[in-house]
Amino acid sequence: MGDFTIFGLPIALGTMIYQAILFTVLFILLRKFVVPKLIAVLETRKGTIEKQLLLAETYKKEGEQYAKEQHELLQKAKFEAKELMKRSEKEAQNLIKMAKEEANMIRQQAYNLSLKEQQRDAG
Repeated sequence: MGDFTIFGLPIALGTMIYQAILFTVLFILLRKFVVPKLIAVLETRKGTIEKQLLLAETYKKEGEQYAKEQHELLQKAKFEAKELMKRSEKEAQNLIKMAKEEANMIRQQAYNLSLKEQQRDAG
């Protein structure tokens, strides 16, 4: 058939036409049967990824909200602990003061009692 040479390579025109026809048929078959299925799979995957991104964003917002609530609770707990410490320190100081007063009173009573005993023994 019509053989010719390009850049020193022998080319058979019949083989070239045959390969062009096969390529065209393969292209048409792929376009008709494979590409729509491939596009459908890609669209499904795209939808799944979008849903996952929205879900991740929702979880991120919820996590931030929970973190904020936990921070507020922690601050409240710290404040309450400080208040409790202040009250317990005041109560401890009051108890110490009352104990000192009671000790002084007992000491005074013991002193008065010893004075009475000394006067009774002397008299």
